Amino acid sequence: MEFVVLRRANQSTERGDQPPALEPGVFMRPSDSALRLVRRDGVWSRDTGPYPPREIVAGFTLVRSPSRADVIEQVRWWPLFDAGAVYEIRDQIPSADGRAHGPAPDSVPERNPDWTRYVVFLRSDFEAEFGIAPPVEALARMRAHEERSARAGVLLAGSALGTTRTATRVHFANANTSLVAGPFGDARELVAGYWIIQAATLDLAIAWAGGCPYPQAGDVTVEIREVCERREQREFTPEMRAAEERLRAELLEGLLREATEQRKRGF
Repeated sequence: MEFVVLRRANQSTERGDQPPALEPGVFMRPSDSALRLVRRDGVWSRDTGPYPPREIVAGFTLVRSPSRADVIEQVRWWPLFDAGAVYEIRDQIPSADGRAHGPAPDSVPERNPDWTRYVVFLRSDFEAEFGIAPPVEALARMRAHEERSARAGVLLAGSALGTTRTATRVHFANANTSLVAGPFGDARELVAGYWIIQAATLDLAIAWAGGCPYPQAGDVTVEIREVCERREQREFTPEMRAAEERLRAELLEGLLREATEQRKRGF
């Protein structure tokens, strides 16, 4: 099974701090460099960041695992870089599903080092949160656009996400973790899918996002975020590693204490 682990934004990520745990994945610049395109009644408008941290994603990575429980356990032991991290585990819609995004595996273009990568998040809505699939014809137009974009060297990857009814959030609070099962809050704070594109300029990325034949019939909101490339990632310094080891020791002590108390209660 494939899952997408979203790192929800907070004050640390909005300052530009970058979680070492997400180095294998994708991490975005703070939302003060982001913008949203909103389509209402067929007319596009722009809204520039920054946005409230609760509304945005700081990064994400793909995880293959036999079960969601296994992913949860992995995330609970990821390297920590702040004590307030929240990771959201979402199902990745299989490519055989009609709602999947992204190019076919045999048409993924080469990475152009002279172009900038952007993530285009499709913001969620009522239909997406309730798993209501768009018409087949609309999905076919979207897939055709994706294939053209891949052949043009623009579209690198993409995926639709399952509804948050099947999602889980892992909250880190000092040395403790807690789990919260979906569904989650206001759909406007959630994402239904994403595309990773590469473009020579931000204007070209905006043109791509504004030109997509989105399968939704009504209003559409997409968020364009610039990717922080690996060369810009802050190293996991000895000080950060020492702090992480202290937090892990406290976390382990807390888990052992919890297990002991459960045995005393007969669980």
